[in-house]
Amino acid sequence: MINYSLLSFVLRGERRKAILFCLDKPKIPKEIANECNVSIHNVSKSLRELVKKGLIKCENPKDKFYRFYKITAKGQKLKEEIGKVVEEPSK
Repeated sequence: MINYSLLSFVLRGERRKAILFCLDKPKIPKEIANECNVSIHNVSKSLRELVKKGLIKCENPKDKFYRFYKITAKGQKLKEEIGKVVEEPSK
């Protein structure tokens, strides 16, 4: 069953959508910022939002530097739903 509230949350934010789609493997915020062409500040804010919704998770939250983020099963499922609703998700 599609969670339309989460779907709307991600689709309302181009940065959130871009970050979700760029997490094909665990990455640090700087890699995400470079790949998505978004400022590190905006990436950090979007990462917090996505973690709070349970769509991604930090693999090493106790580390101060080089925190790796990866998509969760919930995030992967939502990513697939976005692919069905939106023809070509933009990065």
